[in-house]
Amino acid sequence: MQCKQLFRLLREHVLRCEKLALLLAVTFVTPLLAQQDNLQRIPPQLKALANPSAAALQKQDQMIESVLEPELIFKVQPSQSKIVKTRLPITRVAITDAGVIDVNEISPAEIEIVGKRAGQTTMTLWFQNGDQETILRYLVLVAANDIEQERGEVEFGRLQTRINELYPNSYVQLIPIADKLIVRGQARDSKEAAEILAIVGSQSLDQGGNIMGGGVVNVGSVAKLPGAEDLATTSVVNLLHVPGEQQVMLKVRIAEITRSALRELGADFDIVKNSWSLSHFIGGAGNLTAILDNQDVNLFIRAFTTNGYGKLLAEPTLVTLSGQSANFISGGEFAVPTAVGIDGIGAVSTTFRGFGTQLAFTPTVIDKDRIRLNVAPSFSSVNQDNTVDGIPGLDVRGAMTTVDLREGQWLAIAGLIQDQQGGNHKRLPFLGDIPVAGAVFGNQKTDRQETELVILVSPELVHPLEFEQVPLLLPGMEVTDPTDAHFFFLQQTEGCADHHYRSTVWPQYRNQLHFDAKMAAKAMRQSKRHSKFHVKQQQYIVGPHGFSE
Repeated sequence: MQCKQLFRLLREHVLRCEKLALLLAVTFVTPLLAQQDNLQRIPPQLKALANPSAAALQKQDQMIESVLEPELIFKVQPSQSKIVKTRLPITRVAITDAGVIDVNEISPAEIEIVGKRAGQTTMTLWFQNGDQETILRYLVLVAANDIEQERGEVEFGRLQTRINELYPNSYVQLIPIADKLIVRGQARDSKEAAEILAIVGSQSLDQGGNIMGGGVVNVGSVAKLPGAEDLATTSVVNLLHVPGEQQVMLKVRIAEITRSALRELGADFDIVKNSWSLSHFIGGAGNLTAILDNQDVNLFIRAFTTNGYGKLLAEPTLVTLSGQSANFISGGEFAVPTAVGIDGIGAVSTTFRGFGTQLAFTPTVIDKDRIRLNVAPSFSSVNQDNTVDGIPGLDVRGAMTTVDLREGQWLAIAGLIQDQQGGNHKRLPFLGDIPVAGAVFGNQKTDRQETELVILVSPELVHPLEFEQVPLLLPGMEVTDPTDAHFFFLQQTEGCADHHYRSTVWPQYRNQLHFDAKMAAKAMRQSKRHSKFHVKQQQYIVGPHGFSE
């Protein structure tokens, strides 16, 4: 029993010694190590100041009576004040940082100290005691206002409750931190997210359901709360999450068919005799010429008809995120010079004008699978008939509109049915009015143009393909080069899909094959173990091959 007590006392004594050693280390060793570490961090050019010379210290003793450090700590809350009454009159007050506190002098013996923002500074007071002046220095600490923080949480908690009541399918948390309001949680869709941010941040929405004048992160100042207009929250940080797919693929189909028909009938003649001539030309030479009596009579008959059609089908497809714009162009560009100059000094700048299939759209997922599209598809082609100063013109068909569609639905956003007809009749008076025979003395033409155009759009919510879902066959991968036999004898410009022939390396490759065949035949003659089929394989197959075991 005595041994147990002795062992327990010995253990307690050891624990006391360990605690004492730890206390001594914290009290003496740690400050010395910290001081040594601080000395190591001092730049080399300032180490001389850290270890002043004896002459410098003697000079300081001669010039400086004392260096006063802050003696006491003074605490005050932001947006609050404390009144200090003194026993002696205050002659002067000095503040290091006027942005932390402010001092108002009420009387020589009363001052008011107002906390402005969280931080710390020093305050020095000079007192007059007869002919003697006394100095008192404070370290002023302005801590965060816990009462204002709790009040902000309560007020914004009420707004949070009302928002969750208005939008039961969304869950929102309002967290005030410093001068910012954090809006986090989950919104049902992007439309509800924009509306919630508009309520919190006193913003307005545009036609697309997006916030006007705000960004993704900072959407502006917070709306004033009733009875809490003095809260210091000035900006909103959006951390709302919208579930579901947010990548939209837009399919556009532009279909156009143009038909034209032209009919023309006329005749021109030229009769020349020794003493007289008779000519009739309306519209120029014809497509049938007759020369009679040794070129004395020239007859030009023009009667022809023409029909034509043009078909256009473009299907651009583009993918982008909800709320983000995307642009697509497939075509070309041509240079457009522009003359510029000041005070008679001329110069030419060049810009490029694009043509072809163009698509620009901005999708917004506003209700699960309902998508609002701001879309502008167009198709343009070069028209040489509209050339001005060597710059060609463009024939443009396009549209710009905003529509709402469900995923997979199609909508015709633009259409055109145009029918143009024209005709003219040129003739000689009286002679051209004779039935049937009057066609010789005139020219008549009819022209008709029919155009049908329709533009369709369809949105889809998509997600990226996995590695094994990527299509193996892409456009153009099945097109091969024809062999010499197919090209010269069969007049083919494309080879077989399963026959990979390369005309750029075929002569060298053919010579190599012949050399390999000779070497393989020689090896077969030397060794009976090589079969003819094996030699045939070695000519065209490189690397491991065959059935797996």
